[in-house]
Amino acid sequence: MKKLMRFAFLILVAAVLVTAPNAEANERRAVQEERVTPFTDITNEFWAKNEIMWLVDQGIMTGYRDLQFRPSTAMTMGEAAQAFNRAKSIPGLPDESGKGYENEELLIQAMHNAGIFQTPANGLLTKESVMTIGQLKTAIRQAFELTDDKIEEIWPADSQRQGKAALFRIKNPVQKKALLERGAVDRATFSAVLYNAMKEKNMGPDDKNYELSAAIQSPDFSPAIGRMHLEKVSFDEHPIYLRSEKPIQFTGHTRIDNDFSRDNTYLYEVGEEGTTIELTVRSFDNGDYFLFSKLENPTGEAVTVDVLQKENYVDSYELYRFDQHPIKRNSEDLFNADLTSYPTGVLRFLNEDGSVQERMVGQSYRSRQLAMDYAEGGHSRMRELLAEEESLSFTQVGSTFMSVHALKSKGNDIVDQWYLNSENMLFNKDAHRESWMLESAQYYKKRNNWYTAIGPFNKMVTTTEPLPENGQGYGRSLLLMKEDRAMTLFHEQQDRYFENLIYNAFVNLKNFRGDKPYWETEVTSTYLKGLYGITAPFIDTRFNEQIALFYYRSGDEFDISEYKEPLRNYADLLVSQKEQGHVIPVSKDAYYISDYFPIIQEGPTHASMNHVLGGMNILLMAYNEFGDDRYLETAKSIQNAIVINKDDWIRDNGDIWYRISPDYGYKGDDYKHLTLEDLINSYSLWEPIDPSFLPVLEEMIASKASYLSSEKLGYTTKIKNGLSKLGLLKYLPDGEERTDAL
Repeated sequence: MKKLMRFAFLILVAAVLVTAPNAEANERRAVQEERVTPFTDITNEFWAKNEIMWLVDQGIMTGYRDLQFRPSTAMTMGEAAQAFNRAKSIPGLPDESGKGYENEELLIQAMHNAGIFQTPANGLLTKESVMTIGQLKTAIRQAFELTDDKIEEIWPADSQRQGKAALFRIKNPVQKKALLERGAVDRATFSAVLYNAMKEKNMGPDDKNYELSAAIQSPDFSPAIGRMHLEKVSFDEHPIYLRSEKPIQFTGHTRIDNDFSRDNTYLYEVGEEGTTIELTVRSFDNGDYFLFSKLENPTGEAVTVDVLQKENYVDSYELYRFDQHPIKRNSEDLFNADLTSYPTGVLRFLNEDGSVQERMVGQSYRSRQLAMDYAEGGHSRMRELLAEEESLSFTQVGSTFMSVHALKSKGNDIVDQWYLNSENMLFNKDAHRESWMLESAQYYKKRNNWYTAIGPFNKMVTTTEPLPENGQGYGRSLLLMKEDRAMTLFHEQQDRYFENLIYNAFVNLKNFRGDKPYWETEVTSTYLKGLYGITAPFIDTRFNEQIALFYYRSGDEFDISEYKEPLRNYADLLVSQKEQGHVIPVSKDAYYISDYFPIIQEGPTHASMNHVLGGMNILLMAYNEFGDDRYLETAKSIQNAIVINKDDWIRDNGDIWYRISPDYGYKGDDYKHLTLEDLINSYSLWEPIDPSFLPVLEEMIASKASYLSSEKLGYTTKIKNGLSKLGLLKYLPDGEERTDAL
């Protein structure tokens, strides 16, 4: 007990000695302050930590908006002028209340007039000029009236660590000193010298020791080195910045309003060689927004632009990663393989007020634009995927969270990145999020992950052009653009994430179509080109059918104006094909409509069973909606052709042939599940209109289902629900249930 009391007494004496007034130190007291570092690059071990922190606390020195101080970056004359102006009242400087107070050029000129700032050898003294050691010594001498000996005394030894190796071989001390003083002053050295000068003149600095706790950082986070250009883009509550080593120049802004969303697009030039970055903020009425970033670099030089976003008042965070569910790939088939995967993950913020917000973060996709133009005026567009890379890193400093989304160009390429931000949880339950991540890994080829402001990009089959040599061609698929799976899951779970995907799909489809009444593909199929000479753009009946259904079945629910028009437009297009000769006739009142309508069509293309059924179903729906007899008449002509050729369509193994050619030949392996789904839809639509067609449709349903059972191919949820509704579950194929059709 005595030892303990004696030990406590010694601690008390030591504390008194440390904090007692010291005449030689102008009665300054040593103060200990514990706090979180405000900068990601000022650690507790940094040599000028105390000097920098005190100057920052007094508002004399400032950090940058990306939570960095950049201690090793050269000090500019503009920054030095601001610091001197805040540290000491200097005669001739602009009045604090005047407009010129924050004008760095005016401050520099005033300090030059006062003899504080020297003109460098090149004669240029601008706010971007780098301050040299000699200029800082002159400024300190003049502003604080210190002798050269005193300046050498307050000069920190650590500041001359850099550059010593280059001067080692120089023996002449005068020459060595001259070269050294022409060297740049970094921000840490400037801070230490200014602090010591103020301390020498008894201008306020305490002998304060800052005990800094480190910033929280992701494993791959690293502060940006060197002088960076920062440009604020938008938002005050959730500020977004662009950061690059190259200058960033704002060049324009556009806004497009939709029924339920707004696109604000900000354009910037990066450097002076034609590199651009385009940021599109797609905000929805529910308060959520996508941020699509596109860095386009036509030069051979590597360029990196970081998209920074800050969140304030954050207590803690969690990142739920997709890669906890590995993707099983066929490593032997790299040419045909889809090398994309899934987003990085869901970033969740728990705020100080208890609220929760989330962000779905995509990866970055580096690609090269491919294009092919044709003599008749057509063109085909595709991207060659060069790399899918994780772009996210982040740090938390106090209650400020900053995410960094890096767009890294290697030259002559395009880099896309996206994320979706919400003030709420994107999934109602964690189990919903985990289920979606698992599904995204299992069905990664049919789940969108490369989102852009003009729509998602997906792997194209190898029978398309212009296909790159590595087979990694990606284009905008209209079927995947419409987000059917998101619609299904939204109806089942009401998750906010899927609601946003659906809204985004409507924007993409609207923009893709433009002023036309229907959708045209932008990628050429070499299969169709070889058969019929068809090149993009052309109308694919299946695409337009599926998009019309997407609008018709969900547009009203999502407040899409004129959501019935795609149904009407497509039905009108189908009706017009007989008169234009784009049909395969079977009898007077029986024919099939061609699958494809190119820019220049010399005759009908083939008609595949799934396209035939899909078009007929659209016509029946349009008839029910609009009551136009033309739609019913055309639908009956298609069904009459199916009735006449039913035995020809059914193959010996029970499957359905894929297509009928203009010469009436049947060829090709049918889709495994899609045609059965279409047959079930046709049955349900004809049942209240003309039941006489049902026996043929039932026979084809039974045959197709029997084939699926024999091949153990199972069935989709749509097939099960459709057969159940019709009372035909006896035809449900054997095997497992699937969410996606084969």
